[in-house]
Amino acid sequence: MADKAKRSHHKKKDSPKPVAKKTIPRQTSLPGMGDNKIQAIENAAMDYAEIRDQRQELTTQEIDLKKRLLDLMHKEGKTEYKRDGISVKIVVEEETVKVRVKEESDLPTVDEPEVAVEA
Repeated sequence: MADKAKRSHHKKKDSPKPVAKKTIPRQTSLPGMGDNKIQAIENAAMDYAEIRDQRQELTTQEIDLKKRLLDLMHKEGKTEYKRDGISVKIVVEEETVKVRVKEESDLPTVDEPEVAVEA
């Protein structure tokens, strides 16, 4: 009997695609041109525009992921979710979610149990 490849019964998660860095073409100045450019200013402006465009693309991805998370919270009937340093809370007035993920160094280890502190 031939070995069959193991098949996973789990759906693959849709992970956000990394934003490909688009560079804006830069034109060099030709000798004898009347409108002399200041190369440093133009380079800084082009760098800024590239980063701004990347941020705007990330913002659209963030909005999509936030809506997906909000839909999942509604589907599960949760207004708050906490586990292993991840905290998701629906803000009802704004119909949005707030997410906090602790840094790995902030998470409790097996030796030290997590202690709840009430403020």
